Amino acid sequence: MGRLSLLVFGAGAIGRGYLPWVFPPDQYEYRYVEADPMMRTRLSESGRFTTFKTVNGEYEALEVPVAECLAPGESASALSKVDAVITAVGPRNVRSLGNTLRGLSLPVVCCENDSAVPRRLAAATGNARVVLGIPDVIASNTAPDRLLAVDPLGLVTEDGECFVDQAVSDLGGNCHYVDEEELDNQWRAKLYIHNTPHCIAAYLGSVRGVSYLHEAMDHPRIHAVVQGVMDEMARMLELRYRMNQGFVRWYSGKELRRFSNTLLYDPVARVAREPFRKLAHNDRLIGAAELCLSCGVVPENVILGIMAAFWYEASDDPDINIRYLRAALEPSEFLRMIIRLRPGEALYEIVLDRWDQNVATLSELRS
Repeated sequence: MGRLSLLVFGAGAIGRGYLPWVFPPDQYEYRYVEADPMMRTRLSESGRFTTFKTVNGEYEALEVPVAECLAPGESASALSKVDAVITAVGPRNVRSLGNTLRGLSLPVVCCENDSAVPRRLAAATGNARVVLGIPDVIASNTAPDRLLAVDPLGLVTEDGECFVDQAVSDLGGNCHYVDEEELDNQWRAKLYIHNTPHCIAAYLGSVRGVSYLHEAMDHPRIHAVVQGVMDEMARMLELRYRMNQGFVRWYSGKELRRFSNTLLYDPVARVAREPFRKLAHNDRLIGAAELCLSCGVVPENVILGIMAAFWYEASDDPDINIRYLRAALEPSEFLRMIIRLRPGEALYEIVLDRWDQNVATLSELRS
């Protein structure tokens, strides 16, 4: 049997940095669809890139040939050449793939930070083989200078694990193909013990003015807050979902260590991007805080992280207007009109009550 051909939407941290370790290039051919014209040109001209995996305090290199790298409008031309599709473009961008993939019967693995994406994409395409993939990994979209000197297209990833719905187990690779119950457990752990503290560490790092996640975690106050977030998330998962305490605590310790990995060079801007999406009521910040409150857990550390998201300022971020809205409105108006919290509800009242105190804490982080 020859190599299987993959069409990967998104040549970023997961698509380019991590997936080649899951689906090794000696067994799988890589074709990419990438919106960034500069990256597309560089990959097309080079025809290959290097991904570096951190193992035992060192880097292991893997060279990945690229069969082609296409613009989104050209992707249909590749569908007849491939055996499977993988998306890693972000929940907002994956919505545009419905028309492109309509009528396709190939396996489609959605490696997106939204467990509802496969269901929506399956409905839009009429393809019952659209499934969720959960990369339990931190992958950077860049690399330290000494590795970029080896390959300017290089990026860094952890030695992670990937959980995929067993419905597409024929795809093979270095995956854990699991049933729906296990996939749900892995998703909850990733969303609340990884995604929630991960983005909070990034927002606090942005306030602090650092570039990489490990630099944020090196600050004692940020480290303590992130640890507190994990404790709040662990307690919520144990109470609401009856998740195994041993698994939850082990997962929390693993996450805390990986956030501090000095070899990853995980950019704060990558993790913190699109704060409005992360502040959605069913997502990792507001949603997580409301779940905590429903279990009787007051998420003080998560609320500080939510405030840090309000203060996120990146001029090239799609959600840059969050800072203007926050500055233009009174806190009560901002929470009600922009964040859609309702006066009288617990989270609204607690965030408003802690507003000045948490603003002072964020100001201290800048000094």
